[in-house]
Amino acid sequence: MRPLSGFKIRHLNNADPQLFSRACVGCLVLSKDKKIILQQRDLTSPTFPGCLATFGGGIESNESPIDALVRELKEELGAVIKIADVISLGAISEAETNYSELVYLYFWHDKHGTITGCYEGTAKYYRNPDQAMAHPKIMEDVKWLLHLCKKKNLL
Repeated sequence: MRPLSGFKIRHLNNADPQLFSRACVGCLVLSKDKKIILQQRDLTSPTFPGCLATFGGGIESNESPIDALVRELKEELGAVIKIADVISLGAISEAETNYSELVYLYFWHDKHGTITGCYEGTAKYYRNPDQAMAHPKIMEDVKWLLHLCKKKNLL
């Protein structure tokens, strides 16, 4: 795997969302058949066009990060999430946003096959982290998640 750079790890106990322009969630998803699922953003997307990204998005004012994750995965994948199945992996800020956004990152294995489709961007499936890391426009949070999930034997 390529070396990691371009991000700063934020410890959750001192990750104050008020210090950032935006707080978001991102999730590395593993399908029922154990393939890594990532989102290829549309070329017309206003943010990060053509990039390989996690599923997720902005946290609304009335939401916790986990509530936002459940909502986003339902909207983007049709997935039904059991919070007990979600693994929180921390928070980072990325060079891609000039370190202005706080991104809470998660891992979720769709063990029960609840994903019904991909309703934002295009779903890309990978057999292993190295395949995904070879993408020419991979986002920094995806790199970090792939590295950490591999290290924790989640992939």
